[in-house]
Amino acid sequence: MRKSFTKIICFAAAFVVALGIMLTAACSNKYKVKPLDGDISATAEEISNGGLAVEKGNYIYFINGRESYTADNTFGNVVKGAIMRISKTDLAARNYSSVQTVVPSIVYAGNSNAGIYIYGDRIYYTTPSTEKTGNGDVQNSYLQFRSTRLDGTDTVKDYYLQLADNSTEYRYVEENGTVYILYVATNEDLYGTSYTNLHSYNTKTGTDTLLAYNVSAVTFDKNDLTNPRVFYTMNVTDYVTNTSFSSYYNQIYTVSASATERNDYKLGEIVDDYDADKDPLYVNCGKLVFDGIGKVQGMTGSVTPFNGEGADKVDRSALKYTVSSYENGYLYYTRTTAQNSTAVLFNVKADDLLKADWKPVANNPSDDDCLIRDGSSASSYIYLYGDNGELTGALVTGSTGLEKLSLVDGKIPAKYSEENRFFLTTDGQATLLFTAVHGDKNYIYYSLTGGNGYTVYRICYDGKYENYNELRITDDIDEYTAVRVLDLDTSSNWYKPEMFDDQILFCTQTSGMTEYEYVMVCDLRDTESGKMMTNAQIKELGEQYESVEEKISEIDESNFENLPQALRYAFYTGESEYIGELIQAYVDIEGRKEEYLWSKESLELYRGFVAAETVETISEWVDLKFGATVKVNGKTVGANKRDYYYTVLGKINETDSENYLNSLQQQYFPAYPEEVKDDWFQNLSKGAKAGFIVGVVAGGLIIIGAAVVVTLIIIRKKKSKLPSYTKKRIKVDTTDDKNVDVYSD
Repeated sequence: MRKSFTKIICFAAAFVVALGIMLTAACSNKYKVKPLDGDISATAEEISNGGLAVEKGNYIYFINGRESYTADNTFGNVVKGAIMRISKTDLAARNYSSVQTVVPSIVYAGNSNAGIYIYGDRIYYTTPSTEKTGNGDVQNSYLQFRSTRLDGTDTVKDYYLQLADNSTEYRYVEENGTVYILYVATNEDLYGTSYTNLHSYNTKTGTDTLLAYNVSAVTFDKNDLTNPRVFYTMNVTDYVTNTSFSSYYNQIYTVSASATERNDYKLGEIVDDYDADKDPLYVNCGKLVFDGIGKVQGMTGSVTPFNGEGADKVDRSALKYTVSSYENGYLYYTRTTAQNSTAVLFNVKADDLLKADWKPVANNPSDDDCLIRDGSSASSYIYLYGDNGELTGALVTGSTGLEKLSLVDGKIPAKYSEENRFFLTTDGQATLLFTAVHGDKNYIYYSLTGGNGYTVYRICYDGKYENYNELRITDDIDEYTAVRVLDLDTSSNWYKPEMFDDQILFCTQTSGMTEYEYVMVCDLRDTESGKMMTNAQIKELGEQYESVEEKISEIDESNFENLPQALRYAFYTGESEYIGELIQAYVDIEGRKEEYLWSKESLELYRGFVAAETVETISEWVDLKFGATVKVNGKTVGANKRDYYYTVLGKINETDSENYLNSLQQQYFPAYPEEVKDDWFQNLSKGAKAGFIVGVVAGGLIIIGAAVVVTLIIIRKKKSKLPSYTKKRIKVDTTDDKNVDVYSD
């Protein structure tokens, strides 16, 4: 009884404890995380919001590599794809592994036009859903919008917003102190038909506002990824006559994230049984800035309630617009007519469009006021601006090279000119990566074909025609000579490279790391002066980098067998232990001599290569000057190692680290010897096998029999010595008594 009571008490206590834990977990909607040390001042300026990294205060916050949305996204377990931070001091000192995890969740988006954002003391991001279906399948194709405090705390288990399409175009923006999520929902069925719709989600109130219903295209600010203003085009339909004018003309609207008031043009007064809440025909919170209405051929009643003021007085062909770019306070758009299918390029200041007296019909400019008559290449223009923010020209990333255009009387020149239109490079189609200012010069970093992803080139674009053309007086490399930055290769399917304090952060696709896509960092500061390298220094650094492979290739393998490949492994890893392990394995497993794969001299050269601060210490075959050493992650690294030139920023998870080393070992070393099993029995004939088995069995029986005999003898001897105790056996009545209940107590 006492034992039963004790069990009941213990069970009840355990139940109360378990219930308490469940209730505590249920009441807590936040992950428990110990806060990170360090200043996370909300007043510091955010730099480079919206990409793979953001600078805020004393830290650079970055996404630790490109991870798949199907990977395990358990909060706290994530390394690859997590948000980490490195202090600006550690970045400057090349302590690239001195990082801290801020958000241990996968940061992912199906498009690479927006990444992580910081507003105040919070970081905003998107992550694959970890919710499960009734069948237990993780719904990781859904995209969740979340935020975390900069010290890693205050991550709620809930989310602001969840979307089924993880490739949704979005921006985190701030307006009047409130952070909004601007997003474009494609193929969204709200009222029975799928359209493209523009939304704004208020992260404070949880309100999702439909800004525009059934839009054609949405254009966010190209350069300022935090701009809450967007432009979009819409086709025009007369819902009174149910006539669509999309083949003739369209309209351009603009709206900001905080807008809530709709303009329904009093549809309830002109459309029978109209219900704006249940089945709205038209939703638009934006302002009409350009209306392409005109007299449509074959139609007389072409003016609709959706046209701007003065549309009924216009007598010209209809206009169709395509927004080319919105940047630096300018809207760039092209325009075609029924008579002229050539896209004429225009630009206008966004502030002018927002003025109360702006007229979307009357303020349509004439063709003579265009930037250029043929704007078909406008999508490849990189617009240039002066110190006052005014447009000064453009760079064109054409198929033949980089071309510079300077405005003449406010227009882009159409023809080649040594003064106003000329080529900076003629190396082929370029892709813009980013622009940067170094000292008093402006540079463009761009990519050319030839790599696994984006390659990285650089040139200053401030020069004149004579700085770039073939008649240059000197052949020396200067800032107007395009140079490639080492063999940098960055993913073309993720965020483009970014630069912080003269160091390039990029998602690697470099040799040996194409499968891993972690963020690496390339320091372009001169080791002596600490200043940004000139183009000549970058070229010299590239030649130095290539010379390592050149020198390795010069080794005579007849004298130093297997050494070149081993040195390539050492170049990438700087590791020296595996070669000794491999040698010992061949000695132990295959009985080889220690010099089977490498002579003593080769092994000495290999270990000297790894240990050397400069390659001059291997005087037997190196005669090239490799320059100064650098400290990377607290270790002295010479120019015979890849880490001297660029290295991983952050952390590599254990699995990827092992796989990376294994792949390099398989690529650059002989195969690891396998232990050979003794198969002598399998090589016997059937008769011999049978005889062997019979012999083993017979021998075993003899041994067992002998053991039994010996045991009996020992027992008998013990019995003769030990006292004997006998007990009377209990008598059992075996009579069958059917009256006895054997199951009763």
